[in-house]
Amino acid sequence: MKRIRRNLLTVWCAVALVLFLAAPPGWSLDKPPWDKLVTKVGPDAEVPGWYINLGITGVRAMITPEEPTRLRVMYVFQNTSAFGKVEVGDKIIGANDRRFITPHKFGYGMGKFGYDGPMMDCGNALEESQGRRGGNLVLEILRGDQVRKKTLQLTTRYGGFSETYPFDCKKTGIILKETCAWLSNEQRPDGIWSERPHINAFAALALLGSGDKTYLPAVRKAMTAMARATDGKIRYGGLPCWEYGLYGIALGEYYLVTREPWVLPELEEINRWLVQAQHPGTAAPEREHIAGGFGHGPHNSTGGNGYGSFNAVTAQAMMAWALMQRCGLVVDRQRFATAHEFIAKGTNQIGYVWYADGVGGNGYADMGRTGTSALAHFLDPAGSDALKSFGKQNAMCIGNHPDTFIDTHGCPLLGMVWTALGAATDPPSFRKLMDENRWAFSLSHCPDGTYYYQPNRDNNPQDYTAASRLAATAATALILTLQCRKLQIAGAKPVTLKGPLP
Repeated sequence: MKRIRRNLLTVWCAVALVLFLAAPPGWSLDKPPWDKLVTKVGPDAEVPGWYINLGITGVRAMITPEEPTRLRVMYVFQNTSAFGKVEVGDKIIGANDRRFITPHKFGYGMGKFGYDGPMMDCGNALEESQGRRGGNLVLEILRGDQVRKKTLQLTTRYGGFSETYPFDCKKTGIILKETCAWLSNEQRPDGIWSERPHINAFAALALLGSGDKTYLPAVRKAMTAMARATDGKIRYGGLPCWEYGLYGIALGEYYLVTREPWVLPELEEINRWLVQAQHPGTAAPEREHIAGGFGHGPHNSTGGNGYGSFNAVTAQAMMAWALMQRCGLVVDRQRFATAHEFIAKGTNQIGYVWYADGVGGNGYADMGRTGTSALAHFLDPAGSDALKSFGKQNAMCIGNHPDTFIDTHGCPLLGMVWTALGAATDPPSFRKLMDENRWAFSLSHCPDGTYYYQPNRDNNPQDYTAASRLAATAATALILTLQCRKLQIAGAKPVTLKGPLP
């Protein structure tokens, strides 16, 4: 059975890599594949395309370059506040007596990042309606050549986010309780949620990070499955460095919460695997730049590593190592240092972490890698002042440029988690990020309490087709566990054990 799962994972990884390579930057939902892409999973299976979710209204819409200030309605779920009031073909041109006047900017890159326009305006109106307006959302709709106003009555059980959300926030607490209950119900009999490792890690960490002890059996079941999947064997093909890094992070957090002794040998197995997988570099000058990095798969004698070494998966390996050290395991500090050096070569003067190395200047793009680096350096219990300062610069970069939060090449939901948790290592930067993106949480919230993977500026359809609600709900729940401060990656009181417990 284990061999079958491993073969399925290898097939998935190969398919995922093809999709990853094929995903074009930028988006325009009036053109293929976004209006043709569908999922067969969950309630979104009935929606005839990958469209923008308009919060808990039940509406899905799109924006076109021809009408960049309008949300064209493409679908309305039954038994929602919008059903019977909003129709397919309607064009939403305003909300709560404010017209959408700022056009959405299409494309990808500096000068185009951010979601000022209909998406942000609609998200802010949703938040306003659930808070100060007692659930009333007034939509201004162009139907044919007539402008009409439709008042939707939204549920008031959430209210609005506090100014300090997710901290000291009643709405955050309600959402976290609902999303964790949903994730617990979605767990499969084998202990995981998906063939996608980040979904498994994030769902399990969200349940663990909630602090609700009733979820501990489900978390233990998930961690056991992750331990089985990371058997320590070096295999080529697929994307195993993602799996080992993510599962190492999850198991490290689990041990620091539970102190269950069976976890330590599993972490040590992952530790040894990461050492073998890390690219050692070569004497050839043209390849010195890859020393210390990780690729999709482990290093081998031919240097084959998919894309070669790159920063996102390298920083995740560093996070796993940092948590292992907190668990009392011995980590090769030289290995950790060379991983840092690899990332430092790809970090520019403003603290932004590019895809690989050798990029200077003061530009930026999506922040997932930068957040992962911030966390890795923050968590390192043996880090020097220089390493801590490096991580803080990463976090401050996110705070200074919070407009790419829902954009990350490859997997935006993975990037959102690391962006938020990385920024949280520097509270002022985290506040800037969350204040800029309050609208995004309201817009991706679904009527059933789950969250939805929105189209973004660097679309990759994998998480949408695989499980649009599952991936987004796990990611959102994990971000909101910052309120609870139970995980090291979510602001728990730092723990560094002196050695393995008996």
